[in-house]
Amino acid sequence: MRPEARDPRVARLARGVARPTEGTFRPAAEVARGGVATARLVLGVAISVSVLLPLLVGCGSGAGGADATDTRPLVVTSVPIIYSLAANVAGDSVRLENLLPPGSSPHQVSFTPAQARLVADADLILINGAGLEPWVDDLVAASGNTEAHVVETTRGVDFLTPDEAMRLPSAASGSDEVQADTAASAPEGVDPHVWLDVSNARLMVGVIADELAQVDPGNAADYRTRAASYDSRLAELDREIGTALSDLPNKRFVSFHSAFLYYARAYGLEQAAVIAESPGKEPPPQYLASLVKTVRELGVRAVFSEPQFSPRAAEALAREAGVEVFQVDPEGSSLSPAMYEELMRDNTQTFVEALGGATGG
Repeated sequence: MRPEARDPRVARLARGVARPTEGTFRPAAEVARGGVATARLVLGVAISVSVLLPLLVGCGSGAGGADATDTRPLVVTSVPIIYSLAANVAGDSVRLENLLPPGSSPHQVSFTPAQARLVADADLILINGAGLEPWVDDLVAASGNTEAHVVETTRGVDFLTPDEAMRLPSAASGSDEVQADTAASAPEGVDPHVWLDVSNARLMVGVIADELAQVDPGNAADYRTRAASYDSRLAELDREIGTALSDLPNKRFVSFHSAFLYYARAYGLEQAAVIAESPGKEPPPQYLASLVKTVRELGVRAVFSEPQFSPRAAEALAREAGVEVFQVDPEGSSLSPAMYEELMRDNTQTFVEALGGATGG
């Protein structure tokens, strides 16, 4: 166990700042050498003395403390989606922890001392990348952890930009073969919610398996076996979603923020507009008025809110346009291996209901 009581690395995280992530695989030593970004976006990583002191007296690195005799690699995921994917590959071979709690948004971030300790102790940090966690580089640098590997699990994905015109496919993806250039990194300004296309999640699982095998080569065969089994389940999930959405009478929807582009592209839908261009910031009245006109002109049937944000703007839009509000969750509100599959099925059932299909009871 690396950290000692009153470890200055944890205190330094109170000064954490954010910058865009760069690259796909970065040893933490390289991150630390990069220094602090010039244009600082202060995250409010507040650590109060009353909380910090009891933590530093102990040696536990997780929220509930760690067993000093546990020699398994510590793998830290950034958000619940990555945790869920990784848990299906890691099994019990690593100690798997997650940074941001379920139900929180990676767009609005604060950290506790326990989360800071995880970063300081991590052997491998798995993130989504594509701009979802712009705070991660400086968080790792401030922790002083020069040994951890920081890995973007979305490398090789065919990224979309929020303003990109939809390319509606003739059928859902559902392929049993998923291939990509896994050395590629996300360009700037892309939509990071790639996992809402199951074929992208399958690519991410492959990256996770490869990285776990590098950190823990003694269990490499087990990681790859679990990844193959999980990939088979995800391929079936992909086909299931495609079938459920294939014959909907309506295809257009308005989402709260630009989270469902990948879902729409994969399964033949159209994200006609978004309510909040910047999550957490209320849209101005004139923008909502233009959205009402868009909804009416395009015959949009459904407006979607998200549990991470206030539904007020979505409800106002739906009320003025005479349509219904439905809630979908792009990020997940639990921490479990089954969460990703459950999330995708729940969201799909909501889409079927909202766009006029039969829910099947």
